[in-house]
Amino acid sequence: MKIIIHRGTHQIGGCITEILTKDSRIIIDMGEELPNPNIPSHQIDLPGVTSGPSTCDGVFFTHYHGDHIGLISTINPDIPLYLGEAAKDIYLVLQTHLRKKNLTQLNSIKTYKAAEPIIIKDITVTPFVVDHSAYDAYMFLIEADGKRILHTGDFRNHGFKGKGLLKVVDAYLPNIDLLITEGTSLSRTSSQPMTEHELINEAKVLIKEHKYVFVICSSTNIDRISAFYQATPRGKYFICDHYQKDVLKVVENHGKQYSSIYSFEKALYYDKNLDPKLIDRGFCMLIRKSDYFEEILKKFDPEQSLIIYSMWQGYIQDLSTGMEDFLKGHHYVSLHTSGHASRETIKALCDKVNPKIGVLPIHSESPEELAHLGIKSKIISLKDGEMFIV
Repeated sequence: MKIIIHRGTHQIGGCITEILTKDSRIIIDMGEELPNPNIPSHQIDLPGVTSGPSTCDGVFFTHYHGDHIGLISTINPDIPLYLGEAAKDIYLVLQTHLRKKNLTQLNSIKTYKAAEPIIIKDITVTPFVVDHSAYDAYMFLIEADGKRILHTGDFRNHGFKGKGLLKVVDAYLPNIDLLITEGTSLSRTSSQPMTEHELINEAKVLIKEHKYVFVICSSTNIDRISAFYQATPRGKYFICDHYQKDVLKVVENHGKQYSSIYSFEKALYYDKNLDPKLIDRGFCMLIRKSDYFEEILKKFDPEQSLIIYSMWQGYIQDLSTGMEDFLKGHHYVSLHTSGHASRETIKALCDKVNPKIGVLPIHSESPEELAHLGIKSKIISLKDGEMFIV
């Protein structure tokens, strides 16, 4: 079995992993690069995947974030695509909202379920749920040529489903030969991130102290939305727009039967006719950076209002996003926790998996930092485009 990391050995986002055997070729994630002033963006062409006659048997997406699925429209239309069931439905709502033109291709995406193997010629791919800031995210067990590779995708253990991470490894993932792990936090501080449960407690205080609370977070960060939904006390409204409500309906259809944290029955979409009740009782409202929400902000007493910014701080610092201008003049605080595993969690996973051949870090600006964690396994360092034989 051969592995090529076409992109992602020394950057966060834009990852593309190829796995080859004598008979098969699959790709894991086709991500768009994140804006980074230190790394020039470049187009990527994979013959047989994005150009020329197709020689790829399938592209598997770990989740719906743009840095993992953003190049989906560049893939040859005859190549099968695979995504989680709920993730596909959420992604379709998002792309419809953005008025994207490749909806026919998106509708044709095949779906997979946790722990149910998919056989692609001589390769078997088995997805397992991971905790991440994208709902319905997965890691993949890839088996071929008598070898077992675990590709983590993006993961963490401080969200609502985080406790299951090492349990899944114990129950389903023994005897791994190679671990391909994300390493986003290798270039960041070593402090343990706030848990989503801790975030709920801090949000409760802020929502109690301020009558009108506006929350800026990703419309598809379902665990974060659930955290603010749970933090909103009885008597206050929980408000969003029609698009956000459609996303939450998808989550309810897939998730509320398994957990009440994915039930949003009391969420209302905003209507100006609600203004008198909202002014009277107060609310927690999900908003995004737009003129539409700027006009809504103006309707409520700024002395009693608060914006909670619950996204990566880098989006404020990046002037091209316009987020700094949007927040200017408003009273706001940051309340956020990462969608990615801490350094300690990466080490715990590496040691639990203890792969026979070694650990290959991707999705990291500082993969060399893995050597400082003191993991048991050999560390495999590659450059983009370099082939590794398992």
